[in-house]
Amino acid sequence: MEDFSSFLHVITWELTKACHLHCRHCRARAIPNRNEGELDIDEIQSVLLDISNRLPRKPIMVFTGGDPTERPDLDEILKSSIEMGFITSISPSVTNRVTPELVYHWAELGVRAISLSIDGPSPEIHDRFRGVKGTFERSIEIARTVVDAKMSLQINTSIGRFTLDGLAEMADLAKDLKVSSWEVFFVIPMGRAKLSSALDSSEMEEVLRYLATFSRSVDFRVTAVGAPQFQRVLHEMNYLETSGLRPSVREGRGFAFIDHLGEVYPSGYLPLSGGNVRSQSLVDIYSSSPLFTSMRDPSNYSGACGSCDYSGFCGGSRARAFAVTKDVLASDPGCPRTDSYGSFLDLEPVELVIE
Repeated sequence: MEDFSSFLHVITWELTKACHLHCRHCRARAIPNRNEGELDIDEIQSVLLDISNRLPRKPIMVFTGGDPTERPDLDEILKSSIEMGFITSISPSVTNRVTPELVYHWAELGVRAISLSIDGPSPEIHDRFRGVKGTFERSIEIARTVVDAKMSLQINTSIGRFTLDGLAEMADLAKDLKVSSWEVFFVIPMGRAKLSSALDSSEMEEVLRYLATFSRSVDFRVTAVGAPQFQRVLHEMNYLETSGLRPSVREGRGFAFIDHLGEVYPSGYLPLSGGNVRSQSLVDIYSSSPLFTSMRDPSNYSGACGSCDYSGFCGGSRARAFAVTKDVLASDPGCPRTDSYGSFLDLEPVELVIE
């Protein structure tokens, strides 16, 4: 079994909080202009070097924001990451800054993958969610350019009450765009996202079952972010043998998030910091901070998550547990094995037809 105390699989790094989109669910509560306190290029390179020197294998490095293209030193950051041997990806906001020419430039630098957010199969859904007209059509153009440039394309889709109705068509769009990976982000009520925007546990279960079935029909990776129950669902639907069960990479377990000020979080959706890279090594924060170590030990979980047969492979979303209960070790109210969600969310369910 993977030793997650030393194994970091993915680091997502928020280079800036500045962004000119107005996404209604924005985790970062993005702002129009850059924060003067952002980590500078020397600090970023120092952290990259420390990670490169100290980890037994190098994690995937995903640079995001806000909008990372707001930083004039973005090229320098990307080059440093690539030269140190990290598999380097970028997740830009699709604004006027992101052009086909810029995509080809990133490919020439050695960027391996680009992830784009497309939250629905039409401008009516996506542009309403992102807050700027024309974003959908531009995102489709950039997505096709990524594939033409021979880079891996990841599409990120937020699933909540504003986007649920378009899920099946969105799955078809992911196929049409020739993605390498489709990551479905279950809305967690933090940042600008409200509790009323999130799905309840029965709806989440239905979506996960849909994704499990869909994943069997395509040759690209389909994952659920904020819903580690996906492995359980795959297993219960006989799509995953017991021998294939693996501890999932999720908040604080194989994953870390660095914000623009250097704070290190188990997830971008979990606003609890384990330390700051300006005063501590990221490797030490990840491996030794009480926050990270407590979250990686399923025996610390309370309620249904603590007694569940899948606790070692799923463990529930710690981010959702905290967002709803303010206890990072509580049961995940997004799982039907927990009966606590109804007391927090009293809405009529949205029906999703799964054929």
